[in-house]
Amino acid sequence: MDSVSSETIIQKYETLPGYAKREVADFIDFLVSRRKKPVKKKDKKKLLEVSCWSDEDIEAIEDAGKEINKWKPEAF
Repeated sequence: MDSVSSETIIQKYETLPGYAKREVADFIDFLVSRRKKPVKKKDKKKLLEVSCWSDEDIEAIEDAGKEINKWKPEAF
């Protein structure tokens, strides 16, 4: 994939009308929001301390999810 320089992006951005610049900004915000943020160890530990789910509960849910993912929808 070819890399695009920030100068090229800025030049193209500057040619856009105001509403299109807002769309570009919104799209950038969307892309940034999709990036996965790493869970910090302290946050994970804190969540685990207040969890009401046992390891067995979680395992049962994960197993059920695996089975559901095996289902094939009926073709029409």
